[in-house]
Amino acid sequence: KGKCVKYGEGRFQVKIGYNAELVALFKKIPSKSYDPVTKKWNFSLEDYSSFMEAANQLSSVVLVPLDEENTVGLASGSHFVGSGVDVKSLLKMCKNWKKPSALVKGKCVLISRLRFEVDIGYSLEVIGVFKQMHSRNYDMNTKKWNFLLEDYPKLMQVLQSLVSVEVEPLPEAVIQTFAAQIQTSTPQTDIPDADLSVVDSKIVTSLMPFQREGVNFAVLRNGRLLLADDMGLGKTIQAICIAAYYRKEWPLLVVTPSSMRFTWAEAFHRWLPSLSPGSTNVIVSGKDNLTASLINIVSFDLLSKMDKKHKSTFQVVIIDESHFLKNIKTARCQAAMPLLKAARRVILLSGTPAMSRPSELYTQIAAVQPAFFPQFHSFGLRYCDARKMPWGWDYSGSSNLTELKILLEEVIMIRRLKSDVLSQLPAKQRKMVVVAPEAISAKTKAVLAAEAKKMAKGYGSKQQEKEALLLFYSRTAEAKIHSVVEYILELLESGNDKFLVFAHHKIVLDAIVAKLENKHVEYIRIDGSTPSAERHALSQKFQYSEKQVVAVLSLTAANMGLTLSAADLVVFAELFWNPGVLIQAEDRAHRIGQTSSVNVHYVVAKGTADDYLWPMIEEKIKVLGEAGLSETNFSKTAESTNYCPKPDPKQKTIYDLFQRTFSESRDDADEALLLEAADACCKFDSGSALQDTGGDTCSVSPPKKRRIE
Repeated sequence: KGKCVKYGEGRFQVKIGYNAELVALFKKIPSKSYDPVTKKWNFSLEDYSSFMEAANQLSSVVLVPLDEENTVGLASGSHFVGSGVDVKSLLKMCKNWKKPSALVKGKCVLISRLRFEVDIGYSLEVIGVFKQMHSRNYDMNTKKWNFLLEDYPKLMQVLQSLVSVEVEPLPEAVIQTFAAQIQTSTPQTDIPDADLSVVDSKIVTSLMPFQREGVNFAVLRNGRLLLADDMGLGKTIQAICIAAYYRKEWPLLVVTPSSMRFTWAEAFHRWLPSLSPGSTNVIVSGKDNLTASLINIVSFDLLSKMDKKHKSTFQVVIIDESHFLKNIKTARCQAAMPLLKAARRVILLSGTPAMSRPSELYTQIAAVQPAFFPQFHSFGLRYCDARKMPWGWDYSGSSNLTELKILLEEVIMIRRLKSDVLSQLPAKQRKMVVVAPEAISAKTKAVLAAEAKKMAKGYGSKQQEKEALLLFYSRTAEAKIHSVVEYILELLESGNDKFLVFAHHKIVLDAIVAKLENKHVEYIRIDGSTPSAERHALSQKFQYSEKQVVAVLSLTAANMGLTLSAADLVVFAELFWNPGVLIQAEDRAHRIGQTSSVNVHYVVAKGTADDYLWPMIEEKIKVLGEAGLSETNFSKTAESTNYCPKPDPKQKTIYDLFQRTFSESRDDADEALLLEAADACCKFDSGSALQDTGGDTCSVSPPKKRRIE
């Protein structure tokens, strides 16, 4: 027997005799400190709740908790220990409740933050017990009795004393989480505002009200949570703000799908101006040093190939698209789990937590709260409707989902849908997805660099300028194919069922379609060769199909006259020099019938034509906005736009070349010809002579062919 006492500012001491089990527990507490003079251990008050929970599990130890005034400010759930209700005995009930000879069997299930239900067969004896409870309520629809949580200890005590009745108690995780409600029926509902004075003011002032709530929830949960907001609700900015709150504990590790590594690096520098330029380290190969910088960003696949020795060095870890960890047997999951167990702060991000398949949620729950369900089997029995089959256990089902949802929302997960916060969202939200440089082959990089060098020297005639720019544009398309396809597959894996992909060059459209066919994903394709009569039927198929469908669309042939509002995500595989074309393409989804905020993702690659097109588009949109001709400002609604060409004289020359060539007024015939030329450019070699492409070029009339050349 022993007790906890206040010990200086922000710490507590445990006064108790020697106990081997307890000493082993002491050594696991991060803030442990041993005083050799008094021969006593002391700890930070931050660790008090988790320590008391663990100490209550030890059958040979009884600890008197801290006085009530010393525990003010600790998370709810730590107040219950030793106050009126003996939680230890409630936790014991969770173990020894089976009665093989019982005639009436049932179970307790949580139905709200304050009430639980008893699902049991008919028995006069049991109904007699129910009627003794003050908070009893009989639900005519479900034909079940429910009670306030404060009646749970009394009810369970009586039911367990009945020889012929077996009632499965609430799980340990529920008892620990809702102990405050078991003690009294007034739960803590308001999440207090976190003190974010230690975080850069730029990010704090940019948070929308619901995003601020997400950060408050994370701080209340000591930086361990699953942030499961819908796509487009700014999980990235919330995660960066939460991580910045714990900046003293960095280095920070971010694990993300491969295509998003550089987007994360851009976002950190955008939202945290106080970071020095070299503080982000993006891992591009298995030989790189995982701990080289303050912020280290790695893909799931590279993490599984890296040396395991670094894995305990990170106290703060962000896992983007954490549903990638749903299968414990995969290499990515086995590489990530030890990291998460060693870290103090774990921030998981997922727009699609698998609520209908609880077995896929288990690894994420274990990452955030390892003590909740130490064994998967007990979780499977309670929430996966586990069944014994001839070949083993089947965990593919679901059961007690309401209880699981309440439990997750109380201590693990915060999830807001777009429909919940639509009033706070802009109509369109743009995001720049920066392509990883290593996705572009060395040969392609060399070709692009050579083209840029030629352009920097200048040309004799406007005709040559146009020709060079179009060639540079088509080379960019070829360079981005691999990254674009990879990004689309990651979107599909993340549970995005319907979205639009716009590209200009035929080779890009072909590559996307080939990969979708290979993965057996349904798609519609509308480009210049699609007859007008078919377009309506294809758009209807997309609008009303309930399956996963991707619309693969030509930027110039499908940017007008189509309604595809069943999608709220638009991906641009390529940029275009005319922002009007881009906005019209975005508006295929953002139109009457769209009830959601539309997310627009622009895939851009550094070292390509995108370096010049993106700033040019931004500038044109700004001018249109100032003239009142466009309501859309790219800079204000784009998540990451600090992407300007380097202040290099050569770069400036090429940028001016793009500006001059594509900003001069031309007639419509010229515009159409330029588009045709851009496609034909795919068939040019670097000497800009037409290659022998057989039937493709034969269809063009000789005079037109000469003009394109």
